[in-house]
Amino acid sequence: MQLTQHTDFGLRLLIVLARKSGPVSLPAFSAEQGLSYHHVAKVAQALVQAGFAVSQRGRSGGIALARPAGDIGVGDVVRKLERGMRLADCATCALKADCGLSSVLAEALAAFMGVLDRYTLADVSREGAAAFAPWTALPVAPGCAVVES
Repeated sequence: MQLTQHTDFGLRLLIVLARKSGPVSLPAFSAEQGLSYHHVAKVAQALVQAGFAVSQRGRSGGIALARPAGDIGVGDVVRKLERGMRLADCATCALKADCGLSSVLAEALAAFMGVLDRYTLADVSREGAAAFAPWTALPVAPGCAVVES
């Protein structure tokens, strides 16, 4: 599953907001991240409309979290920002009448979202969060190798 750029930018912006104590300037965020200001502005507007952020006009304005980072679920953010979340378009497929793939894909998407639902913005925005690797405690299937990056 690959998230859209819109959701990627939204998650990045929320992580930065969770790490800051005050509002963040969108032009500064755009420049720091090397992103298009216009795209970031659209993402910020979506975050405000979804209730994850608030915008403040004026000289010391910008965008800030609408509620504590621990109250914002990563899965909730992805659901709000991703449009038409599906892994394949089975509606127009000639095989849909006798194919079991759509149920397998639905199960996979549910599992993907289930993992995201276990984490909040506070979990993923912590400094040193890369060291927070819950998957390292998962058992490795026989015959599979663990690759360290």
